[in-house]
Amino acid sequence: MLHRILFGNKENLTRRIYFWNLCAGLAVSFQSAVLLLAVKRAGGDFAGGVFVILYTVPQMLYALSTYSMREFQVSDVKGEYQFRDYYTSRLVTSALMLLACLGYGIVRGLTPYRMTVLLLLAAYRVTESIEDVYHGEFQKRGRLDAAALSVTLRVSISTVVFCIVYGLSKDLISASAGMTASALLIFLACNRTILGQFADVRRGLAANRLIRLLFVCFPLFLGAILYNYLVNAPKYSIDRILGEEAQTVFNILFLPVFVTNAVCLPIAKPMVKQMGVWWNERKAGDFVKAAVRQGLIILGINLVIIGGGYLLGCPVLGWVYGADLSEYPVTLAAFLCFGGIAALAAYLAIILTIMRKQWLIIAGYLTGYIVSLFVTDSLVRSHGIPGAGYAYGVIMAVVFVTLLCATIGGIVWGMKQNPRTEEEHGLSE
Repeated sequence: MLHRILFGNKENLTRRIYFWNLCAGLAVSFQSAVLLLAVKRAGGDFAGGVFVILYTVPQMLYALSTYSMREFQVSDVKGEYQFRDYYTSRLVTSALMLLACLGYGIVRGLTPYRMTVLLLLAAYRVTESIEDVYHGEFQKRGRLDAAALSVTLRVSISTVVFCIVYGLSKDLISASAGMTASALLIFLACNRTILGQFADVRRGLAANRLIRLLFVCFPLFLGAILYNYLVNAPKYSIDRILGEEAQTVFNILFLPVFVTNAVCLPIAKPMVKQMGVWWNERKAGDFVKAAVRQGLIILGINLVIIGGGYLLGCPVLGWVYGADLSEYPVTLAAFLCFGGIAALAAYLAIILTIMRKQWLIIAGYLTGYIVSLFVTDSLVRSHGIPGAGYAYGVIMAVVFVTLLCATIGGIVWGMKQNPRTEEEHGLSE
C-alpha cells in the first residue's frame, strides 16, 4: 500500500516530481505558521513569542545539521563521493547541531522547561536532516517524487500531532515530543519502502573521506548559517528591543514570506542534476538558458504572490490569527517583495553550487551579515515592526547583487578555463 502511494504511476513521473516537490515545499514552509497558530490560539501571545524563539534556534542550526550539502550531493554526477560518505558526514554534523543547541540553551540560561522544548525541537530537525541525505540519493536516481511525497507525509502528520497534543495539554514539551516521535516513525516507514527499490545503495559508515567532504562543502554550510541568521536577524532584534507581543505580530506578517521560497525553489531542485551534467559537459548555452528561464519563472511567481498578499494577506492573516493587521497591507507587500529577492538569492546559491564555485557564496552572505550589523537594530528602533522587515529587505538586496555578480563572473571564468574543443562542438571530421 505505502509502496503504491510513494511510487505511483511511472507514466506521469515528471508531473509527479514537480507536484510533490511543490507540496513538500509548501508543507515545510507552512509548518511554522500552523504551529505558531496552534500555540497562539491555545496559549496566547506570550506563549507564541516563547515558542517562536525556541523553534527558530534549531531551524537556524538546521543548516549545520544538513551542512547545506543536498545540491552538492545531487549534482555530484561524476560520483566523486559515495552515499556512505554523505551519510557519515550527516551523522557527524547532526551531532554537532544537537551540541550547539545545548550550548545555546546553557549560555542563554534557559529554564529546564524551555531547554527540554529546545532539545526536542532540535531532535525533530535531526530526523529531518537524516531523511534529507537519503532523499538526495533518491533524487540522483530519478525518484524525487517519492522523496518529496515522503516529506509531505512526515511534515503534515507531525504538524497535526503537535497541534492536537498542544490543544489538549497546553504543554510545549508534550507537543514537541509528539511531533518528533511521529516524524521519526513516518521517516522510518517511508524510507524503508523507498530503499526497497534501490537495493544497491551501500549503507554504513565511511570516515576516510569525511574531512575532505566537509572541507569542500564548508562554504555551503557557512553560507547557509549566515543566510539563516540574516532571515532571523529581525526576530532577534525585536526580541531584544520590542518584546514577545511584537514578536508574535511580526512573525504573523513575516510567515507569508516563506511561501515564496516554498513555491519557487521546488522549481529549481528537479533541474539540479541535469544542470550539473550540462556544466560538467561544458554546455554553457544549455546551462545559462536553464538558469535564466528558471530565474524568470521565480520572478513571475513573486509578482503574483506580492499582488495577492497586498490585496488579501492582512485580512486573511488577521482572521486566522485573531490579530488586527489593518494598518500593515503595504508592509506585508514589502515583506513579500523582500522574500522574492531572498528566493532569487537562494537560487543563485544553488547555481554556484552546481558550478562548484561554492566559495563565492560566502562573499554574498558575509556582505549581508556586515550590513545587518549596521541596519537591523537601528531600523527596528526607528520604525518598529515595519523596520524589521525593511532591514531584511536591505540585507537581502545586498546579498542578491553580490551573488549575481559572483554567478556571472563564475560562468565567464569557468567557460574560459574549460573551453569546449572542436570535437566537442561536433566540428571534427
